[in-house]
Amino acid sequence: MCGISRRHVVTCFLTICTWGVPMTLLNGILLVLAGLGAMGFGLMIFYALLPLFYAFFGYGVGYWLGSLLMNSPPGEASFIKFLFAVAGCFLFAAAAYFLEAYRRILIGIGLGSLFGGLIASALGLTGFFGFIIMILAGVGGAVITLAVFDPFIIVTSATGGAGLALDGAHLILPSVGIFDRMAISQGAIMPLVLWIVMAVIGLGWQFTNIDKWTGRIIDEAQKEDQPPPS
Repeated sequence: MCGISRRHVVTCFLTICTWGVPMTLLNGILLVLAGLGAMGFGLMIFYALLPLFYAFFGYGVGYWLGSLLMNSPPGEASFIKFLFAVAGCFLFAAAAYFLEAYRRILIGIGLGSLFGGLIASALGLTGFFGFIIMILAGVGGAVITLAVFDPFIIVTSATGGAGLALDGAHLILPSVGIFDRMAISQGAIMPLVLWIVMAVIGLGWQFTNIDKWTGRIIDEAQKEDQPPPS
């Protein structure tokens, strides 16, 4: 193959993937896209594109789990954290397909864990204590989602999506302090204000469209259930 061995290709690929700047940029772009998509369209994506919804939050959960286990802040590039994020993306998407009967519980665990990871990072908690908060939030999310499903999806997807988007922006532009949510634990106000504003925008947009999104999905499902005209 033009004198290029397979080992050389693998070596080049790993070199590119583990090079700090490209990995940081890639993580940042993916987090921003996943965060904005979840922030503005979390409920609609859940009903219309379920595996994609799980993939969005699986990426976020995997990224934060990798950060907590490695005791690493979100602003640090890491190939291991990227692997955790990709693994979470595929695992949650697969769970949406193969574990259909448990989808609501799984999404409660996923969204609760994501929310817990974001809160732990904002408080400066990593390692064991951050992991415990993530686990407890996941269990709480599974319980809450069985009681109030649509509002829970909207609140957690808007809040969690806004946090992911900010963390992605901080990876892309690390010198811009307003994107640094980790600074909240040190008393920084502007990152917290921006996070709240973005979450409120996502909440308002999703609650405004909740009837349209859920009604359209129900109408389409009813049309599919109707027998064909004779």
